[in-house]
Amino acid sequence: MPTRPAGSSSPTRPDSARASWPGASSPRPCNGCRTTTAWNGWTSSTSAPTRTSPGRTSTGWLRVTADKTVTLSSRLTLLAKHAHRLNAATATTGKPINLIAFTPGTSFDQGWRTGAVEERALIFLLLEQAHSWGGWRTRAALRALQATVATPEKFEDQCNRLWEQLDGEIDPTITEGFLRRARHGGLLDEFDALLDGIGRRPALPDALREKARKLTGALRTALATAGVEVLDPDLVILDEFQRFRELLDPDGGDSAELARHLFDHRAARVLLLSATPYKPFTFAEEAGAGEDHYRDFRQVLRFLTDNEPWHTDVTKALEAYRDALVRGEPCGDLRDRLRALLLQVMCRTERPALGQDGMLSEHLDLADDLDTRDVRGYVAMRRVADAVDARMSIEYWKSAPYFLNFLDGYQLGDKVRKALDGKPDPNVTALLATAQLLDADTIDRREPVDLGNGRLRRLAADTVDRGWWRLLWLPPSLPYHTLDEPFATAAAEGITKRLLFSSWNATPTAVAGLLSYEAERRLGGHGEGHRHLDYRTENNRPAAMSALAIFWPHPALATLCDPLALARQRPDETAPLAVFEREVRERLLAHASTDTAATEATPAEPWELVFRWPGADPGPDDAAAALGTSADEDATATGLDRHVARARELASNAHYPAADHLHNLLGSVAAIGMHGPGNIAWRALFRLIHPDDAITPAGHWHAAAVLANGLRSLFNRPESAQLLDSLSMGPVYWQAVLRYCAAGDLQAVLDEHLHTLRSGTADTRLDDKNLYRLADEARQAIASRPSTYEAFNPHRPAERIKLPGRFALRYGGRGEEQAQADRKAVVRRAFNSPFWPFIVATTSAGQEGIDFHQWCSAVVHWNTPANPVDFEQREGRVHRFGGHAVRRNIAAAHRADALRSPEPDVWKALYDAARAVSGELGDFAPYWVFPGPAKIERHVLPYPLSRDQAKLDRLKSDLAVYRLAFGQPRQEDLLNLLRRHTTDAADAPEIIDLRPTLGRRPR
Repeated sequence: MPTRPAGSSSPTRPDSARASWPGASSPRPCNGCRTTTAWNGWTSSTSAPTRTSPGRTSTGWLRVTADKTVTLSSRLTLLAKHAHRLNAATATTGKPINLIAFTPGTSFDQGWRTGAVEERALIFLLLEQAHSWGGWRTRAALRALQATVATPEKFEDQCNRLWEQLDGEIDPTITEGFLRRARHGGLLDEFDALLDGIGRRPALPDALREKARKLTGALRTALATAGVEVLDPDLVILDEFQRFRELLDPDGGDSAELARHLFDHRAARVLLLSATPYKPFTFAEEAGAGEDHYRDFRQVLRFLTDNEPWHTDVTKALEAYRDALVRGEPCGDLRDRLRALLLQVMCRTERPALGQDGMLSEHLDLADDLDTRDVRGYVAMRRVADAVDARMSIEYWKSAPYFLNFLDGYQLGDKVRKALDGKPDPNVTALLATAQLLDADTIDRREPVDLGNGRLRRLAADTVDRGWWRLLWLPPSLPYHTLDEPFATAAAEGITKRLLFSSWNATPTAVAGLLSYEAERRLGGHGEGHRHLDYRTENNRPAAMSALAIFWPHPALATLCDPLALARQRPDETAPLAVFEREVRERLLAHASTDTAATEATPAEPWELVFRWPGADPGPDDAAAALGTSADEDATATGLDRHVARARELASNAHYPAADHLHNLLGSVAAIGMHGPGNIAWRALFRLIHPDDAITPAGHWHAAAVLANGLRSLFNRPESAQLLDSLSMGPVYWQAVLRYCAAGDLQAVLDEHLHTLRSGTADTRLDDKNLYRLADEARQAIASRPSTYEAFNPHRPAERIKLPGRFALRYGGRGEEQAQADRKAVVRRAFNSPFWPFIVATTSAGQEGIDFHQWCSAVVHWNTPANPVDFEQREGRVHRFGGHAVRRNIAAAHRADALRSPEPDVWKALYDAARAVSGELGDFAPYWVFPGPAKIERHVLPYPLSRDQAKLDRLKSDLAVYRLAFGQPRQEDLLNLLRRHTTDAADAPEIIDLRPTLGRRPR
């Protein structure tokens, strides 16, 4: 371990300033202005408009020169780790370009003052050099900065590792800047005083913990500010900045002050990117919840420029525009004046409104399946509410089935619990006996349960009752061969997942729990559900190895039995599966040995022939680990190491079998080659690999094995065995798995899914590590654990009613904050895969800034929100880049073109073909908009003879005109006045067009 020399070096400024985070300089549009773009339709995290999932940064789209560009993600406090890379960049002309992506939540937020362990380790190294500590003061400093690390010794190990990574030298500019700020702010003296207080004590005294925490936070701020100096940025891009609006507030505290050091650095330009930088429309009552369009709009304008004459002109222009709208007078000139002013600091590219682009299909699904028990349940609930003196309206009853079981967080629920606590109120107990409630014993026995709500019955009729529970994944958008049941009918009906929104907190849990219960109850009636794909041993030797054979990626067999290659031989038709399987058998026979003198024993089982087929083992070191346990198993898969050893023993004596040895095993070997999950995974990853990628055969195999293990966990669930048994896929389970994979064309499904995952990191070159991450992301979605939802049991308040959650899941909800955030990520990942859940129910938690579009193009509005923006944002979650509807339409239109293409990734070929003919469809085609049979489905569930239909009609009318209130105070009043002048969307004045002007700059 290298020693850390004490004492600070003499800092010098790097010779050349470099354009950092994340691009090069650009002309300032007006004196004193920063530039903002409101960019509609991109999804991203915090770096720039990219096609990535939240939390993933991508800066590849900013590479605008042929020079090698340094690209990294970091924190401002940790730039010292990367200073040598930034300083080493070169350029053939002009300045080198460094692209650095920051997450504002970690770079600016000082809420968790002690930060990451690497930040504290760097602070320790900087202070150690400045003070030339020794003996007890060094040990005291380790204790002062230890924070969440278990022991000072472990924290010192972190410091030593970081010193090694820095090659024994910290960037002098950061060192000088940090020490200057720390000294000027009195932080160095405070730290010395803290060390004196700690002294030779073995641990940080409790009385000094808060002081140490606050001082660490202040030192982090000084370090981050020094990081800005070494960046010397020309262009700062803050993406999805509405999530970090506090950074724009002059009174936003330490975080905003630190951000301003970056924004105001010398001549740096600032580019803000957001589809919703402020809520486009707010009602007066929303101000209480912190949402105020006019206030937020003016705050953004103030951040963009301090040019007072410009602000005055904008205010006057908005007032004149409002007056003209109210009077119903022509306002074109005023609109153009506003446009010219605002384009100096902002622009917005609008995608076509949903419905105007041919991509909307509205389904008015009346919730008319009412039962007398529902009505009696409403009456009983009203009486219970009166008895406990709680608020209750008919909307409670409409919001969720069995509302009295799902009333957590409601005043009614608190008062009912209080009435049942201790000595129960006999009046309330008697009323509850007449209420519509779940029966815990019925659920424990897995007996049928009435869904208890007209809306839920309608949703179940459209999903569970149509046999969706028989599908473990959605059918592919581009099948390589004809599908068999249960997938064929679902594909013909245009199945897509459902994203359900409700304004009521009770809805998601009730919907997810009851629909999952009904799906799993139907599964539970078939078979014993205990057949598993275990790696069994007998007498310490591997037993039948059929399970390993179907999940083992066999590169040679996978290539020989590729269904995509067969589909490309007949691009103008979708051939029957039997045709493909016959051709694969012929291919296998063509490789059979003609050596009649061969004397080896005839293989008795298909798995033996598979492992002896040449090319089975590319030699990965950790084959058993990659094929390891499934998500539903707590212990290591039994006998896996022995199975792998036996497979490699057979592979070491590889040779093509004699033709007569193939005779009885040919069908099984062909099925494993075509439909085995291991081979499917290997091929799906192969499509993504380009010749310049740094993928080794062992790395490719390892990633495929990890993905195959996720599929093993899927088929190893008891309910999967029950399902395949009910479908009569065959008495031998591993063969039934292969038939099911064939019926649903799992190869085409995984090819499509991995393409969508890869498109989020398309700018990153693939190597073994990145390919593994891609495979593991897909595996996690397949193997995610189910949820368990709990319902209140008024008859036995101390006992909760347990409901499953896998077919349908809740997104967001009550619970500890970090656990909820983790679970939300799991639900989002699973829903954005072709596998269960097929339905996600949420409230406003999933309404803004979250992507749910990859395998879903249908939104269910459980209730109609009052604000048209909320309605648009709900549907915007599935009307996004490369969504499920777009993919299905592109596949329908350009199947033959893609199959004729030599491009290995058939989905890249599809998009290339669609893009070549999309010129007339506008800038958003083919990725956002592409006509065809698949639509963005809007499902509304109004009760008959209720106000639901009138609310929907008014909302749709508001959708046509609410944008006219852009930039205005009291938007609700203006909207009411506009309704008097506008009865049809075609009559509405044009909105302010803020699309960027090409070829000239606005004055």
